[in-house]
Amino acid sequence: MLDPDTPPPIRPELAALPGYEPVEPVAALAQRLALDPATVLKLDANENPFGTPAAVQQAIAEAGSYALYPDPGQRELREALGLHLNVDAGRIVAGAGSDELIDLTLRALATPDQRVLICPPTFGMYGFLCDLHGIERDEVERKADFSLDLDAVLAAVTDRTALILLASPNNPTGNALSDGELSALLATGATVVLDEAYAEFAGRTYVSWVMEHPRLIVLRTFSKWAGLAGLRVGFGVFPPSVAEVLMSIKQPYNVNLAGEVAALAALAHADEYGVQIEALVAVRNDLAARMAEFAWIHPAPSDANFLLCRVDGETDGTHSAGAALRDAFAQEGVFVRYFDSPERLRGYIRISVPRPDQLEDLMERLKRAAIVAGLV
Repeated sequence: MLDPDTPPPIRPELAALPGYEPVEPVAALAQRLALDPATVLKLDANENPFGTPAAVQQAIAEAGSYALYPDPGQRELREALGLHLNVDAGRIVAGAGSDELIDLTLRALATPDQRVLICPPTFGMYGFLCDLHGIERDEVERKADFSLDLDAVLAAVTDRTALILLASPNNPTGNALSDGELSALLATGATVVLDEAYAEFAGRTYVSWVMEHPRLIVLRTFSKWAGLAGLRVGFGVFPPSVAEVLMSIKQPYNVNLAGEVAALAALAHADEYGVQIEALVAVRNDLAARMAEFAWIHPAPSDANFLLCRVDGETDGTHSAGAALRDAFAQEGVFVRYFDSPERLRGYIRISVPRPDQLEDLMERLKRAAIVAGLV
């Protein structure tokens, strides 16, 4: 007999799941370290440091009542995205961030007896969602310079490979896929899901390839370039048959009305965003060059809006030099991403690109943090 006085049992595989480790909000970070939130440089989540443009905020404010549900068919948003990308709107599905679209794609295209291939170090959400759905995965480590080990990936593809899940530019390493690499992956016959969350900063996309390759899916987001991370709007370009299925299995109102209004306004102000993107790319290159002048920090080449940096230095044996710099940075009010896992990334930090007017301040705080961390 069931016991009415005990909590309900939880599926054991989910109870054992460690979960995805997100970043903390500014208010919580500042409160924990007794900092003034206005002085914080939050450079740990690759958000747009310019914030949400006034024109987009105005569109949200002027949209009227939010008492009604949004269009479950996403008609206006899909049409606008189709015009923006020069693809048929029937190929497009929008989601609550591209994370939801990764989730939906796994549900639709991978069964528990199949496998998903990923190439770490990469976005932790891929492995988390595979574990959540009980889908086994094959992991092919990237090379020492974080480029794709193409021969090893091709050798790992089998008849059980449902999806090859890659980011370009890759998070957290910042490097992009080449035409030749993508062509070789598509030639295997496996479905390739290409996460282009940072494509705007790389200045290129493989969206047009979806029309020629029925086993290619490209995912994008408004979170990084458009300053809409808090509204969670992503989109993908799919083969028509896959788009049709995803539209039928998604939550009916998955893109909230404010997010839809903001996304439409962002598309209407693409020129303004273009200026921001150019500025961030210039700061990225400047920041990498200036950090490379120090002997103890080594930024990897990046096509995204962040830099992955190896930090050298002696520690007490329990923490890496990267962790020491992360902690010293936090005391300076600068929050960067540090990875305890995988082991290969111990000693690395990832720094999101700041605004041009924040660069000098960041460099000064970096110098002070390096002294506190014992790196100089």
